[in-house]
Amino acid sequence: MQANQSPPENCRFAIPKKGRLHDKVTAMLKGAGLEWRRESRLDVALCGNMPITLIFLPASDIAKYVGEGNVDLGITGYDVVKESDVDVEHVMDLGFGKCKLCVQAQVAKEVTDVKTLAGGRIVTSFPHLTRTYFDQFDKELGVETKVKFVSGSVEAACGLGLADAVVDLVETGTTMRVRLLSYSPLLFYKNSLSYLSIPSLHSHNVRLQDSKW
Repeated sequence: MQANQSPPENCRFAIPKKGRLHDKVTAMLKGAGLEWRRESRLDVALCGNMPITLIFLPASDIAKYVGEGNVDLGITGYDVVKESDVDVEHVMDLGFGKCKLCVQAQVAKEVTDVKTLAGGRIVTSFPHLTRTYFDQFDKELGVETKVKFVSGSVEAACGLGLADAVVDLVETGTTMRVRLLSYSPLLFYKNSLSYLSIPSLHSHNVRLQDSKW
């Protein structure tokens, strides 16, 4: 078996490859009894005590990999699942990583109705969800909201004059307040990490692991 490959009999389990989510998820899996050794610079690790292959991916890609059948199950945020627009089974809510996906605008603009932002410029890392949300206002008002994708530092867009508002995740609100932004939690997606799967040849392993948690 070559490096970065999974034996065909193994359940392919995608988890975040780095950051705080990686640390929390790997701690949880070790607590559930999984044992593995990840070689340096490799994104695949075979579990020694169960027929499971861990696959380390960017959290933003996991839902799509699961939905397209490239892996059997995975752990990522609910916001990622909705943004990816894929059909997966939500097996369970793991209860951490909670936050809200919100529209944020500068306090000085005194925005009290999100509808007034329709037809403007919105910067976000969630273009699918943002377009879907503003479509209702665009149709009602006969305008076209311009949604621009950026991969990071979304909050800076308003201050730099690049956007009339942004759509981004809010956890504690600290960064938002520092940048003098106010928000409306209009998208209401709680971003607690979710355990996802699709029907596969390894469904019995998915359910077995589910029972451990």
